[in-house]
Amino acid sequence: MGADQVDNGGAGGGGAVPVVPYTNGGAHHPTDEQIMDGMLQQRYLHAKKLDRDYSHLFRSKTTVQLIRLSAVIVGIEFLYAAETAFVTPILLGIGLSHTFMTMIWAFSPVLGFFCAPMIASLSDTIRLQWGRRRPVLVGLGAAMMVGLWILPQGRAIGVFFGDPDVPVDQMQGFRWAIPVTIVGLVLTDFDAETSNGIARAYFMDMCTPNDQARVLTTAMFIGGLGGTAGYVLGAIDWSRTNLSVLGSNEATVFVMVFCVVGIGLLVTVTSYREVPLPLLETDPLLQPISASAFETEKARQLAVYSISRDVTDSPVKQQHPDGSPALDGELTDRPLQLRDFLRNIVRMPRSLFILYATQFFSQLGYLSYCLYFTDFVGAEVFGGDAAAPVGSPELALYEEGVRYGCWGMAVFAICSASYSVVIERLIQRFGGRPVYMGGLLLFSLGMLLMGLFREKFVIFITCPTVGIMYATMYSIPYLLVSQYHSKNSFAMKDGKCVKNTTKRGFGADVSLMSNMLFLAQLIISLAIGSIIDAVESNVVVIFSASIFSLVAALSASQVLYMDL
Repeated sequence: MGADQVDNGGAGGGGAVPVVPYTNGGAHHPTDEQIMDGMLQQRYLHAKKLDRDYSHLFRSKTTVQLIRLSAVIVGIEFLYAAETAFVTPILLGIGLSHTFMTMIWAFSPVLGFFCAPMIASLSDTIRLQWGRRRPVLVGLGAAMMVGLWILPQGRAIGVFFGDPDVPVDQMQGFRWAIPVTIVGLVLTDFDAETSNGIARAYFMDMCTPNDQARVLTTAMFIGGLGGTAGYVLGAIDWSRTNLSVLGSNEATVFVMVFCVVGIGLLVTVTSYREVPLPLLETDPLLQPISASAFETEKARQLAVYSISRDVTDSPVKQQHPDGSPALDGELTDRPLQLRDFLRNIVRMPRSLFILYATQFFSQLGYLSYCLYFTDFVGAEVFGGDAAAPVGSPELALYEEGVRYGCWGMAVFAICSASYSVVIERLIQRFGGRPVYMGGLLLFSLGMLLMGLFREKFVIFITCPTVGIMYATMYSIPYLLVSQYHSKNSFAMKDGKCVKNTTKRGFGADVSLMSNMLFLAQLIISLAIGSIIDAVESNVVVIFSASIFSLVAALSASQVLYMDL
């Protein structure tokens, strides 16, 4: 087996092996890059010699390997596309008003708000041989796939158990269709978003610091492609194709989503093996290189250089006051007890609070758009009616508008994938603050124009702003959380990072970021529907998206960016 080919649980070789540890030949003291390369190489060689090879944790990965690692995001974004396109029409199609329909959307965020952080905290503490994140991803994925089968079949299942099979405008006594559909929606929506946060924690666990931004942008890119494919499938009238034997138009799309989610999940969980937590706790050279570990090694090398021009390769082992060996930089992603986790929420650092608030308002804006966009196009742009009788011109117009809206959302997904390719370079050139704020402000302007000019061509002009905002929202905040943890700092004073003294789980903090979606969805679900029914127009969702995104941009101006 070559030096750059490792047995990593199914992900073959490839990727650049770190350079040989820096040894000073007497000319210059070591640079930061040379010190980091040496630390990575030391860990790479150590991990490669173990009974199970974990050297993939300490080498750079190729683009193909990053795609394999993040493949589950394709399925999740594919699922989001199907939800966005069809869930609102499905709920309206079983006779629900906008008020009750949006209240049903609240079931998933209520569950997620309370349970998702606990699941993420669990993923910080699982002590299985298979790892911490992957068992959780498999469990969530299985539940998600069950929901994908149930959701589009709610009405058919209801009819099987005795509900009337009658046209929409005559539906009465639906004892089964509505609760069955709710179960399917909760399983898909809750598990997809919770998986989204856990998956991102897994991606970054498997990557070197320099690859963490790359894997997030890679996930955004392939996720955008998955979302594009999902929206395109939703724009096709499958009832006129040979695949119509799968059932309704919605059922056909959801069967395809089921297959994509399953394949993406399988590819990700078989890509790279995780270090079991018990081994991670006892072997310092398998732990991620934290900021404190790097500074300790840097101080050691500079101290040795000042005494002798012959620098050794072995790092000085630190000790606790009791004489026991210290972990390399102290494992920052230590297991959190429930008590610690709850205390961390109450005593949240100001930097995290502002970042979460920004994500919360961003999600409010995005969800106002995505949950009701196809309904907005079908009703306001095309003049259709989801509750019209089967076969009526009004229902035909609405369904045409829903498919047209899917094409608009496909444009948004393509732009999201495209923007994710360049966002890292934009951050490097302009800095995190203007890129973050700019993406949110552009979306706000796009939604304002869409609400003012309800024309078909405006849909395709403004949907790209959604893609820019979405790529921004699912990259920069996660990079910042990773940066806070890698530096073990959540505050700065006099231009320097202030060391954190409180245990915080990385997976839990990433999940709290995802939890902002559940909180935003809960508020949107409980409020927007009654407003739509009151004003008898769903254009309010587009204007609210513009306002919320503007507030998010203002909040982003106060975020702590450190070196981003």
